Amino acid sequence: MAPRCSICAHPESFAINEAIVIERKSNRVIARQYGVGHDSVQRHKAHIPELLLKARENMDAYDASSILAKIRDLEEETLEQLQGAKDDEDRRYTLAAIREQRGNLELVARVAKLISDAPTVNVLTNPQWVEVRTVVLQALEAHPAARDDVVRALKGMRDA
Repeated sequence: MAPRCSICAHPESFAINEAIVIERKSNRVIARQYGVGHDSVQRHKAHIPELLLKARENMDAYDASSILAKIRDLEEETLEQLQGAKDDEDRRYTLAAIREQRGNLELVARVAKLISDAPTVNVLTNPQWVEVRTVVLQALEAHPAARDDVVRALKGMRDA
């Protein structure tokens, strides 16, 4: 069994994840702030996309389309407020609405980057899969017909 990630097990893991994903703090700053190792933060970052996928499975109310719809609603409201603020004599309201719209655009950019940075894994070249495949094929050596069927099926996966 693989060892548990020390950041995932950390009592402030939620805050650490926010520091990584939302605040975009450096590994060194996070390590110093939460008393964890720099390398631990780096390793943890590698599986954040996996954690986001798991969170998505467990939170139907916050699936990708729902989040994007909420972002669109925020943007529409912000643009309405910006239009209204332009009619006001006090420019502070206009500038505040512009700042909010900039924040919306930054959020959309971060979400798009998270989606585009999600790693693509080829399980056929994964060392664990290669090991499992080898063990299965060795176990089937005593059963040549079954072994041939499994080999054909595995080759079919590669071609698909």
